[in-house]
Amino acid sequence: MMSEREKSTAELSKNITVIERLPTIKEYRNISAAVGWSPSKNDEMIKAVLCAAVFAVVAIDTITSEAIGCALLLGDQASFYYVKDVMVYPHWQGKQVGTAMMHALNNWLERNGANNSLVALISNETLEPFYQQFAFVKAFSMIRIFNVMKIISRIS
Repeated sequence: MMSEREKSTAELSKNITVIERLPTIKEYRNISAAVGWSPSKNDEMIKAVLCAAVFAVVAIDTITSEAIGCALLLGDQASFYYVKDVMVYPHWQGKQVGTAMMHALNNWLERNGANNSLVALISNETLEPFYQQFAFVKAFSMIRIFNVMKIISRIS
């Protein structure tokens, strides 16, 4: 078995395709739960997250027709983009699925991204080598988690 976060040299399986579209609410919830995140039970909250994306991809297992991964790109399309929720089912991790999705995000940015814009993401240290292959560098940052339910009540 591959050690945790060891770089895979495998090629993307021929039965995996990465398509340019938003995940459905159900797909997003299932993938989030599979990677150990606590997906919102509130469909409107998930819908708000998905609707904020300027671009998204979904990795599909063409044998089962199951969504096995997704990645979102948010941004103002003028100066800032944020890579959000790059998620892959655990049994597909280390098999180039995340890499293929990140290539799709980068390709979109190359074609459509604003010149000299900042592209950011938040990740844990174990994924640092993964994101470095896409020219991300470690940088100081700060975050604030705001009361999301206040936002939901305003848009509902």
